Amino acid sequence: MDDIVTKQHAHPNTVFHCLYGFFNLGYTRHQLAAVYNKSERTIGNWIRVYQEMGTYERSNGTVDRKFTVAQRLWLRDFYERRPLAYLDEAQAEFKRVHHMDISKSTVWRIIPDFGLTWKVLERRAMHIKEKNVFRFVKEMDSIDWSRQTSSFWTKHRLTIVE
Repeated sequence: MDDIVTKQHAHPNTVFHCLYGFFNLGYTRHQLAAVYNKSERTIGNWIRVYQEMGTYERSNGTVDRKFTVAQRLWLRDFYERRPLAYLDEAQAEFKRVHHMDISKSTVWRIIPDFGLTWKVLERRAMHIKEKNVFRFVKEMDSIDWSRQTSSFWTKHRLTIVE
């Protein structure tokens, strides 16, 4: 078998079938290790956990969150105010405000918790750029170019030949 298959965690159903074979059918750890292509130590761990807990569940690794809810909300608000900001800009601003380090990968891991995926940020950035283009065009349309041009040329003592 490929290492890809053998190096993965067993599905809980597989573990329960193995435990059934050990407790009810009388198979040895060695036999079960051969059947399920796992080490005898792994089979022994499954049996130990089942005997101690009465069931088998893979442990849920609780993550020690280094950043408080307020700090996470600050990151969300930062990207609400500045959706075009790069991760390193968020990192630098976070360090300036909170006086503690944060990695860019941690910033990237936190912001999707608030629905700020790459696609959402990209859409917001495109929307902002589009608004800026429209604003620029509107400003250019509002200028009376004939008057501005003539006053510029007059001010600099140049004449326009039409």
